[in-house]
Amino acid sequence: MAGKDRDGMERLKRQLYKRDAKVDTGQERTKLSPDAAHAPTSWSDVQDSAVAQTPVISVENKEPLDFMSRKPSRSLAAKFLLGSFLFFLAASGVAAYMFFGGANLISPQNIDIEIIAPSLIDGGKQADFDVLIRNRNQTSLELVDLVIDYPDGARSSIDSSQELTHERQSIGTIAPGQQLKRTISAVLYGSEGVEQTLSMTLEYSVAGSNAVFEKKAEAKFIIGSSPVSLSISSPTEATAGEQFSMEVEVRSNALQPVSNVALQAQYPFGFSLSSTDPKPQNGSTLWRLGDLQPGESKKIRLSGSIEGQDGDERVFRFSVGSSEDATASKVDVPFLVTPQTLTIREPFISGSVMIGGRTGTVAANSGEPIQGTIRWKNNLSEPLSDVELSLSFSGPAVDFDSISAPTGFYQSSNSSLLWTKDKEASLENVEGGDSDILPFSFNTLPVGSGGVLITNPTINLNLTVRGVRQGGSGKPETVSSIASVQVELSSKPSLTAQTLHFSGPFQNMGSIPPRADSSTSYTILWSVKNSSNAVANATVSATLPPYVEFLSSQQGSGLSYNEGSRTVKWNIGDLKAGTGYTLPVRQAAFQIRLNPSSSQVGTAPALTGEAVLSGQDRFAQVNVQTSAPAATTNASGESGFSNGMDIVAPK
Repeated sequence: MAGKDRDGMERLKRQLYKRDAKVDTGQERTKLSPDAAHAPTSWSDVQDSAVAQTPVISVENKEPLDFMSRKPSRSLAAKFLLGSFLFFLAASGVAAYMFFGGANLISPQNIDIEIIAPSLIDGGKQADFDVLIRNRNQTSLELVDLVIDYPDGARSSIDSSQELTHERQSIGTIAPGQQLKRTISAVLYGSEGVEQTLSMTLEYSVAGSNAVFEKKAEAKFIIGSSPVSLSISSPTEATAGEQFSMEVEVRSNALQPVSNVALQAQYPFGFSLSSTDPKPQNGSTLWRLGDLQPGESKKIRLSGSIEGQDGDERVFRFSVGSSEDATASKVDVPFLVTPQTLTIREPFISGSVMIGGRTGTVAANSGEPIQGTIRWKNNLSEPLSDVELSLSFSGPAVDFDSISAPTGFYQSSNSSLLWTKDKEASLENVEGGDSDILPFSFNTLPVGSGGVLITNPTINLNLTVRGVRQGGSGKPETVSSIASVQVELSSKPSLTAQTLHFSGPFQNMGSIPPRADSSTSYTILWSVKNSSNAVANATVSATLPPYVEFLSSQQGSGLSYNEGSRTVKWNIGDLKAGTGYTLPVRQAAFQIRLNPSSSQVGTAPALTGEAVLSGQDRFAQVNVQTSAPAATTNASGESGFSNGMDIVAPK
């Protein structure tokens, strides 16, 4: 059966592919017989089954059929992906067209802002900036504002005292194709040769939207000549520890007055300022020179010393500019900044003065002895001979009769100690690198000595060290160096605590002498004196014993009582120099009640603890403190009081 089928198929194929073949439609067709269905066992079976189930094509189609060349249709996902990609390309193209040049939408690319500015602008002179704005869009720009950000130091061209930082100018509406011009004027300051930037932002809205859009532009320029010039006269080298001077000159270059000129100094590490002429108005670094007329100049002279290693370089910086705020500690608008470099040279022989192990400015107590030392050293690699040290003393608080040194000689003619090889043999020949320490001492005068009260007492000690070296030519050469220390004597306040019963601001009750298990009231009077310097935040405090009650204090005296700590405190505040000497003594009183016990019979009980006065010396910048013994029932010195009235009597 199978063989017959194959033969029939072969005949059919020959007839189909034959060019002149004719099909006899009247021929009876072979009847189809059913075939049992079967499940495929592999993928190839599925493909074969699909081919086998292909419908029979009518023989009226005369074209040859190729069943194996038929291609499967595309999947739905692939078609969707391809369509999405084509839609995205089309949308992007439309959006780009609409944004950059299409239709009635606004593009920032179609807004032009051009700032016409000079490339070089002299400081202190008016500068004009032309701003050209053009709208190349097909739609109007609405609610347009021009926002201007000025560089530091800009001032109004109308009122030079008015600083310009940020300005907003309203423009309104800019029609399509419209071009407008604005002129911005300002007086600019800054350091010579420094580049500055003027920034502008065009803010606008569009119809139908409340969003704010921006277009930015900026102009850069260089600050030319400054309205003032700054020149510095200074040595290029300075010996470590030795005094040197600098002179700074400020001159006006402007055609009109320059207002509120100020000079600010920035000192390097290791520099100690000793004097200035004139004195600075703020600390030690700022001078307010006021208004400078055209061509006018002012000079500032500085003196000081600097510490460092040999070959170290230190840089001083001076800036001149404008400063309107009288309380400011720096130049508000700098016109010019000038550096000055100084090279440190180590002295061939060096010395330093130390008080209490410290150099520079040292605080000490008035009326007390002071111990000091001198350290010196030969910094050369070669020996020195005939070394001499001279230490001079000056100041109204020095007790010149007390100046002494174990190996030094005091010369009263010039108030100085002298060390030479005559009393210090080691000074005759000093090898390279050798050093030594020499002690000395002196006293300060007591407060009010000689009937004179010294205000802000200062003692200056100046040291000079000399030696002889053999120069390169074989001739002796003298080398030297100097050093100094300043001693600021702190004020010496005093405090007394006095007991009163028969006098004072309060009326006291109870028996005198006091009796056990009975109450007696007393008045405690504190008196404060102050010598040479003002003392800030002065207070006096004392603690009451458990058998004493606090009753009251004078109104407005600053006295208060803390029940928890049982402490009486007197807030004095500022205590002026000369209080109790050239000014009235400061006093405060409070009333207490004594309740003596039988165990205190035969004694004079304490009414308060030790009273302590403390504060800060405004001149010497140190804390000062003094105390008074505890007040007792002994009111000696009061009128009506006699011996024995302070002893507790039996009940």
